Amino acid sequence: MTQMSVYEKAKLLEDHASRIADGEDSQRQATRVSRWLLELRSQLNQLRSQLAVTHALQSRGAGLDIDLSGIDDGRAGFERNLGPSGLPTNPAFSTAKKKTQAVTDRLAEENQAAWSAWTTQLLAELPLARISMLVEVEAEKQASKWQLELERISRGKASKEAITTFATTYAGLAELLQDTQDPPEALVGLLNRLRAQSGLTLSDVTDEEITLLRQCRMDAHITLKRKGS
Repeated sequence: MTQMSVYEKAKLLEDHASRIADGEDSQRQATRVSRWLLELRSQLNQLRSQLAVTHALQSRGAGLDIDLSGIDDGRAGFERNLGPSGLPTNPAFSTAKKKTQAVTDRLAEENQAAWSAWTTQLLAELPLARISMLVEVEAEKQASKWQLELERISRGKASKEAITTFATTYAGLAELLQDTQDPPEALVGLLNRLRAQSGLTLSDVTDEEITLLRQCRMDAHITLKRKGS
């Protein structure tokens, strides 16, 4: 067996070092790509959530003019910016993340505007004044609770859950008020005054107003309390 020449030994060492370097480079590439993918996946999840809100709104006839263009802007850059290894470069990842963030922010803003317009319109269409005309005390309590719930949800952030809860609560309140008569304007004004001004006495209410309360069966909802008691 011939003795290995110095050149051959050097060549073997060079090949071995090259394999080690290739392995280290692959590890660095894997770490780099994993880090970027983690960041991009989080951003894409946010975009996916906003798209779900858009679809939920549009399924109920709201936000039909929301602009869905540019949704794939972040992905398109990958195909044009591959590095020598066939993997996206850092600038490609960064650009994709920024574009996805921009689309997500714009969509969130449009969703919120559509949500606000939709809930405001539906609340305006509800005959809320009829709540005071509900005969059963429990029905009135439930209707008032639903009204407060709708107003609270409408002030919040648009989400799939909020849209579903608002629609369900709205349907329940609308059905409850559907067959209830509208209250006389005089009664509405009187009830608003009673709510706004605490501590009213009988002398602050006319005989005609007391008669109106009894005619509309609202007298059972009015509590009298003697001063000093």
